[in-house]
Amino acid sequence: MGLFNNSPRANAAPARKQNRRVQQARPRPVPAPTPVARKPAVTASRAGARVNRRVDAPRAGAKPAIHVPRAGLKNLVAAVPRVGARGRRLLSLAARLAVAVTLAWGVLLAVQASYQFVTTSARFEAKSLVYQATPHVPVDRLQSLLGLEPGTNILAVDTDALQAKIAAEPWVKRASVQRSLPDTLIVEVEEHEAAAALLSGYFYLIDRDGVPFKRLEEGERGELPVITGVDREQLVAGDARAQSAIRRGLDALTAYQQVPRPRLSEVHVDQGGAVALYTAKTGAALRLGRGDVESRLARFDALRAALGERAEQLAVVHLDLDAVPGTPERVVASFLDAEAEAAVLARGAGAHKPASKDIAQEPAAPAPPASGPSKPAKSKGKKKKAASGNKLLPGSRSTTRNESWQKSEK
Repeated sequence: MGLFNNSPRANAAPARKQNRRVQQARPRPVPAPTPVARKPAVTASRAGARVNRRVDAPRAGAKPAIHVPRAGLKNLVAAVPRVGARGRRLLSLAARLAVAVTLAWGVLLAVQASYQFVTTSARFEAKSLVYQATPHVPVDRLQSLLGLEPGTNILAVDTDALQAKIAAEPWVKRASVQRSLPDTLIVEVEEHEAAAALLSGYFYLIDRDGVPFKRLEEGERGELPVITGVDREQLVAGDARAQSAIRRGLDALTAYQQVPRPRLSEVHVDQGGAVALYTAKTGAALRLGRGDVESRLARFDALRAALGERAEQLAVVHLDLDAVPGTPERVVASFLDAEAEAAVLARGAGAHKPASKDIAQEPAAPAPPASGPSKPAKSKGKKKKAASGNKLLPGSRSTTRNESWQKSEK
């Protein structure tokens, strides 16, 4: 065979083989690229304008953008769909309220746990008592009033109840109970100071304020004077007249005790406010009346200075005689002892001085003998008494006759 074959079949076969190779070498078709949706540009002027659905609407097939808000209460509330401004405000308020309730509940639980710990801890057990004992509330009496058992927690003690319990004692005027952590109670007690006894149906002790704070018991009076003349019904009813009478008696007693004078046993105040004092040793009555007490006690001091030792024999002294303008003041007195009365009358008869002379200015005279001169002295005393024109003292406690004295104060 030759190199070239002119036969059609021979020439065709190689052509088909060549075409198959050409077809295999053809490049594969490349799919067209998918168009990318562009995000429409938003200018500053269109930031708050309404969206144009035709222009700004996303293209078909494009995935919607997902906006993830930042963490925060306002963002969470704003992300709630289909809720208006009023609804968002309500939700914000509800969320804040829920947070506040949660915090308060947590604080309450913490406080409760702390309280349970301190009220059950042995460190806060009441072990010490600081107290200054008073004359009528000793330490053992106070301990019985407190009634604290061993192991009592100091924070569980009701201090107000203990104060009221201590103050219920008759002699206690004021009480105070305080804690000193971790284990000490401090108790302070102030007692009433008895100024006098009061007789109004029963005997009571009263303080400087005129408050009856307890019934008088045996051995409690001592040398205290007794105030009488206060109506019991007025006292029980809390009438101001009863308190005024007590106050009047205490004022007279205080004024009397400012200067050393004979001890008093009774201070009587009548319904009109007139005061009469009675000495403890001789029972002498000093009638002060309704006026100023101090000026009339000054008259009594002048009388005692003039009589000297014989002042102890006075039975009744009227210090409430107010002088008429232009006339000297008078002090009317009576004596318990006839001998003392005769001595005073003899001294007055031998002085030969006007009756208006101050008795405090007269020199002391010795007592006359019991025989002879006593009768003329008494007769002269009668003349002097008749000349003075003073009436005898009504209701005198003396067994002898009364005598009048005139006194002028310059």
